[in-house]
Amino acid sequence: MVEKEVVIEKDIFATLACPEKEGTFPAILLIAGSGPLDRNGNGPKGKYQTNLYKELAHFFTNMGFITLRYDKWGTGKRNGNLVEAGLSNLLHDAKAAMTFLQEQPNVSDVIVCGHSEGTILATDIAAKMKIDGCMLLSGGVDNLLEALYHQRQQAYQELLSMRGLKGWLNRTLKVDEKGEKKAEKMLKKMIESNSDIVRVTGMKQPAKWFREHDAYNTRAALKNVSCPVFALHGDKDSLVESSVLEELTGLVQGESEYHIVHNMEHGLREQTEPKSILDTKKLMKTILERPLHKEGLQLMAAWLERFLEREHKSA
Repeated sequence: MVEKEVVIEKDIFATLACPEKEGTFPAILLIAGSGPLDRNGNGPKGKYQTNLYKELAHFFTNMGFITLRYDKWGTGKRNGNLVEAGLSNLLHDAKAAMTFLQEQPNVSDVIVCGHSEGTILATDIAAKMKIDGCMLLSGGVDNLLEALYHQRQQAYQELLSMRGLKGWLNRTLKVDEKGEKKAEKMLKKMIESNSDIVRVTGMKQPAKWFREHDAYNTRAALKNVSCPVFALHGDKDSLVESSVLEELTGLVQGESEYHIVHNMEHGLREQTEPKSILDTKKLMKTILERPLHKEGLQLMAAWLERFLEREHKSA
């Protein structure tokens, strides 16, 4: 495998990874999830070193794919303040990266692979650009605000079901009702604003990001997707609602498949511990020491192998 840094549109820094042998290869664009994650999947100042996208890129490239992963707004070498970026800014960068990949002389077919929030960007690319495949990892079908609603409901359920005094207090204080009213008030303030950033209880919030995600209809976009679609969730992923994947076949125009992997969490690693959104941060350090989930990788590899077989037959 040979890696090199490339620059897209003057300020989007990215890593292009190619198989060592010469020739033309299919390619995969990796799109990161939400938060200040760089092209490798790592947070700033040594925090949240997941290396998820680097590991996926190496896995795909070792299979025979060219891969491209890039720094999003305000991460890695990319300028900008992520809190000011809306969905439209993130889509601009993702589409620029896809165009760059399609223009490479050693690239044949192209696949877009989004993780978490990146599945929404991948869906838009698949709906509006001519590509050959779409992978949705730890996301898909729901838009961002629907996913956040699910996360809040999961948290309320865990708070209300706590044992002993904590659970009794949470039920008595109706933390679910109060929490949802507070969340709705905050979202309303951001969605009705015209600013990129809004202060809520003294904290800067990405109003443009929330506003544009709220307006985005992921299901409508999926109806315009005609390339093959692959979706993958883990049953220990508390950040997504996996039941919505049942809608996928009825939404997309072409072939699709989805899988829900036992004991896999949001970052595609093994989690044998109980599923819990409240314990996500506490479990992160331990889980990040584990390799990517073996079955999850096998399912991705099987779908990509079929993609390679189709490409060889059409060549």
